[in-house]
Amino acid sequence: MERNLNVNDIAASDDLEDFENPFADSGGDLEPAPSAPASTGGPGTCLYLGPSGQRCSRPAIDGSFCARHQPQGLRARRLTPKQVTRRAAASVGVLAVLWPVLADLIRELLRLLR
Repeated sequence: MERNLNVNDIAASDDLEDFENPFADSGGDLEPAPSAPASTGGPGTCLYLGPSGQRCSRPAIDGSFCARHQPQGLRARRLTPKQVTRRAAASVGVLAVLWPVLADLIRELLRLLR
């Protein structure tokens, strides 16, 4: 048994006169579809979404974000001395916590290499 099913196949019926237009009987009383608002050519508003989903209302610059919300790659960011010392302290803290695991790992690697 052969089964052939063509869904939305326009090639199966070449004459489109069989197609019934549901709007043909209205006599042209249809209103035209609303068009999209005209583009101003500018990037519009900032695309940033806040933690609660609120949009930023500042005008966008290059990259579709405002100056405050530029992604890290597009905005030059300098670390303050306070941030540098905080990062250094955090790194030392992580090394202090992980030191026993790292010491065991180094000891086992040296034992295997002998």
